[in-house]
Amino acid sequence: MECPRCGEYEITDVAKDAQPDEFVKEHLYLLSALARNHWDLKKRGHEKRLRIDAKLLTDRSEFEARVLSQCPRGVQEKMNTILRHIAERSKCPGHAVRVVPDEECARVYCKNGLEMGFFLKSLRGQRLVELDDKGGYFDTTVTADGWTRVEELDRPNAESKQAFVAMWFDGQLDAAYTQGITEIEQDTGFKPLRIDMKQFNEKICDHIVAEIRRSRFLIADVTGHRQGVYFEAGFAMGLGLPVIWTCRKDQIDECHFDTRQYNHIVWTTPEDLREKLKDRILATIGRAG
Repeated sequence: MECPRCGEYEITDVAKDAQPDEFVKEHLYLLSALARNHWDLKKRGHEKRLRIDAKLLTDRSEFEARVLSQCPRGVQEKMNTILRHIAERSKCPGHAVRVVPDEECARVYCKNGLEMGFFLKSLRGQRLVELDDKGGYFDTTVTADGWTRVEELDRPNAESKQAFVAMWFDGQLDAAYTQGITEIEQDTGFKPLRIDMKQFNEKICDHIVAEIRRSRFLIADVTGHRQGVYFEAGFAMGLGLPVIWTCRKDQIDECHFDTRQYNHIVWTTPEDLREKLKDRILATIGRAG
């Protein structure tokens, strides 16, 4: 399919005739935004087209795991997304970018031009952009403070020594964690955190989000293919955090379509996982300071 708003995307015949879940219907603009961002990345050689199947449209939990997990959440995250979008379009500091909210809202996960216009004015209130309202569009210039914010966003948690671990909490993977993943602290200096092994009082979903935000990167072991693992990995990617994908060899062929393009560490034993994780972390993240 080709759409001037969503770009190119793939949709199955069954999905074209499916009746979306009410929650999904209310949030279809986010699916539009995700499709557009996939397409923009594909044109630069970094992504595949988004593929829409019937389950994505009719199953709320599937939509949350595959779509909401990759979308910015809350006011500040959306404002950061818009600021990055303007900075990427700027030829250099001082260059004024023409922003048409009604046309560009899908690219920044806004429901409509009204929402995007609100966030633009909020960015101006924070002195991160200057706006010249032309009626229907804005000539927008990122300020020096705005460029500084963009640089900070591109360096997420550079000083953190924590590695968040998203995996199936099942006995058959206990050895993979205790004899494989936990050993990365000795090998690289990064301390792994698996959320079920920490004591806390908050709701678990709030605590997961908070700990991912504090982490330098995330290890996503998709063995068992639990939706929570995909959700946490997608949330980390949305924050700009590196994600290291791993999977036990006997289940690699069952990896979800949306993640197959990523280079998974395929492991057979806890010792094999430890060695491969150590090599990947040192090669792509470095050693903890």
